[in-house]
Amino acid sequence: MADPRELILVRLGLVIAGVEDIRKVKRNELDQNENTLPLAVILDGDETADDSDPVSRPPTAPRIMTMTPEIYIVVSDKAASVGTKINLLRSRVINAVAADAEIIALTKDREGGRYEGAASGLSRGRSMMGEVGLSFSFRYVLRPGSI
Repeated sequence: MADPRELILVRLGLVIAGVEDIRKVKRNELDQNENTLPLAVILDGDETADDSDPVSRPPTAPRIMTMTPEIYIVVSDKAASVGTKINLLRSRVINAVAADAEIIALTKDREGGRYEGAASGLSRGRSMMGEVGLSFSFRYVLRPGSI
């Protein structure tokens, strides 16, 4: 059986690549070439185990994991419209992830990805470049010994 974490991350990249106006998706790459904007960067992020599992369970017992990849949307536009463009792409990504049947199927109890919020940042330059980091959490069942 394949690693559910990797399957979710791969699918996440495919889903975001299909979002209208996203020109490129990178995974674990922070280099942002202005020629490929708007782009999305997916960082694998962290994962934690559900603490309600008793310590006495065998190490190969299934565990509920929560993974929290980081998704950044980067755009370049005029100052007057950069915020609007970021918000549009943000909403498109949220909707695409929420509606994707394959992501839903990969998560525990078909919960899908939970949108947790966003943090934005703008920087000065010749053109206005804006970035928003989207936070999602995905719960899945890890079955040690079968991945």
